[in-house]
Amino acid sequence: MEGLEITEMKVVPCVDSRFIQPSRVVFKQNGQERKWDYLTVHDSVCALLFNTTRQSFILVKQFRPAVYMHVNRNLHKKALNDGSAVTMTADDSSLPITAPFNEGVTYELCAGIIDKNMSLAGLMKQEILEECGYDVPEENLQEIASFRGGVGSTGSLQTFFFAKVTDEMCVSQGGGNLSEGEKIEVFYLPLENSKEFVFDATKHKPAGLMFAFMWYFNKFNI
Repeated sequence: MEGLEITEMKVVPCVDSRFIQPSRVVFKQNGQERKWDYLTVHDSVCALLFNTTRQSFILVKQFRPAVYMHVNRNLHKKALNDGSAVTMTADDSSLPITAPFNEGVTYELCAGIIDKNMSLAGLMKQEILEECGYDVPEENLQEIASFRGGVGSTGSLQTFFFAKVTDEMCVSQGGGNLSEGEKIEVFYLPLENSKEFVFDATKHKPAGLMFAFMWYFNKFNI
């Protein structure tokens, strides 16, 4: 990722987060008591964008700390567990930060959390403009499906849109909300390379992106 410079990384307690709230639910299932830990998070929207001028999909690249910390934790897994069963008891703050930072870079659909009182299409339009720099009319956004993410940890709902765009709709460089510290790189994926990309395990991608491309390949017989 161009211009990726990460410094002075450390793990600190998560207090009063705007984005997640950990909780534990206790219940009985078929007479047996169970406990389940989960995170309350915002629902979200995402969009697969296809630029017909370039015959390319528009994705976003960004550094995801959660992905990076998972990679870093796996790097030190042997030291943590001495070959025994993997546990979650070790605190990440005790681990040295040694994994390459580019291991935290992901390829994603343009997306955003639902934290405003507006239509889903209106919110998606706003996110596309902010992250990718394209001004897409709401009527061009086709709502395809909604699905649950993190069913074991969050249960949040994501609504998936599809839109065709042209170079004429590009009004800025995008890049995300700079006031919140976002640093997003717009990534153009040529249609002819898309299947190879989807199945390239060296590139970190969320499940929603995989679903979106499978939908597209089936819809347009690619």
